[in-house]
Formats: sequence, C-alpha cells, structure tokens
Amino acid sequence: MSNDIWFLDNFDFNKILCPYKFSGHVKNHPLNTYHKNEFLFMEDDPAREIILIDQGKVKVGHYDHEGNECVLAILGKGEILGQMALLGETRHHSFAEVIEEGTMVCKMSIEKAQELARDYVPFALEMNRRISGHIRKLERRIEILLFKDVKTRLVELLKDLANEYGRPRDGGIVFTHSLTQSDIAALIGTSRKSASLMLNELEDEGYIRFDRKQFFIYDLKKLEMAAIKKEHVF
Repeated sequence: MSNDIWFLDNFDFNKILCPYKFSGHVKNHPLNTYHKNEFLFMEDDPAREIILIDQGKVKVGHYDHEGNECVLAILGKGEILGQMALLGETRHHSFAEVIEEGTMVCKMSIEKAQELARDYVPFALEMNRRISGHIRKLERRIEILLFKDVKTRLVELLKDLANEYGRPRDGGIVFTHSLTQSDIAALIGTSRKSASLMLNELEDEGYIRFDRKQFFIYDLKKLEMAAIKKEHVF
C-alpha cells in the first residue's frame, strides 16, 4: 500500500478516511466543504467513493415515479455513505443532500477502500460493522413505517435522534437539529400537516419542547410509554 496511510498502526477509522486531521496531509487531501442543499451524489450516479461525514448533516433519500421525495435517513458526524459499493454496487440507489451549512466530508476512492479492506483487518471489520448497522437501521425503519401509527413513528424518530445526538440537560435530553417539519414528515411517512399536529400534541402533553433549532425531551422513558399506550388503544 502507498505511504499515505502510514498511521494505520494506531487504528482510528475516522482519521483513516479524513487524513487532513494529521499534520502535513492537508495539501494532499483538500477539505470537502458543502453548502446547504448541495448534493454529494444523485440517484444512479456512479458509486466511486466512500464518504465520511466529518461535520454537519446529510439527508439521504430517493424520488418516487411522481417526483415526490422519500427521505430514508438523516446522517451526521462519523457516519458514512457509499459503503455498499464495497459489496459490488456500482451506482447509487439514493441521493445525498447536505442539509446543514458548512457540512464537511472526507472521501476515499472505492479502490483504496478495497485495498485497505484486503490488507488491513481492523478496517475490514469496521466496514463490515458499519454496513451491518446500516442494514439493521433500514430494516427497523421499514418495520416502523409498516406497522406503527404516525405518533409512534414520530416518537421513534425523536428517540433515535436523542440517542444519537442528545446530551443531558435539566433532567432531560436536548439535541440540536437542522430538520424542517417537511423533513420530519418525510422521515415518518406522513404529511407536513400531520407531523406538525403530532409535534404540537406531544408538546401540549408535556413530553417535549421544540423550536427550529432544538428539541428538548423532558423524560425519554415517559415519551416512549406514551406511544406504547397509544398503540394499545387500537
């Protein structure tokens, strides 16, 4: 392998994909910074790179035959895109759109990733773990969309966001976000109006507080129980 991956002895997956973190590598590996609403790739584009999000957030989804946007996931710092190319996919089956200004990503060619996966076991194991996690998330999302009511889908989304991005504050959990109500609606498979009504209902019931930049969950367990009780009513 080439000398530009000398640091593999001290394995750090993020730093492998973002070599600019190491002094002296910035010139050889320029930063990739994107504005809000720019696309990293579109559906059917060639899958040529592994992309790691180093800062900001990216929306992943696809368009149906009528041109409607279907959001599959919102990805943030430390998450990767394009990993399925390591399993033989040659084209992207979704789009990836930046939703936070100044989002920064690091890219590695599929050829380099394949070389690493062949020759360096920790990298291969980490890629397998992340691909498995990606598949599990999609399976869980499909299950929720198929079998849960709208309010429960919203609660599950808030729970996932809290677990991934939340931090303790005032006895509850707070997390910042860059989601519009249309994004939230797309993620839970409903209309913007329904998503807005459900968010306001959860706030009126005293489970959450929210604005355009932040969500605050007073008690995550109570929020989960509220959704479970509602399911049992049906």
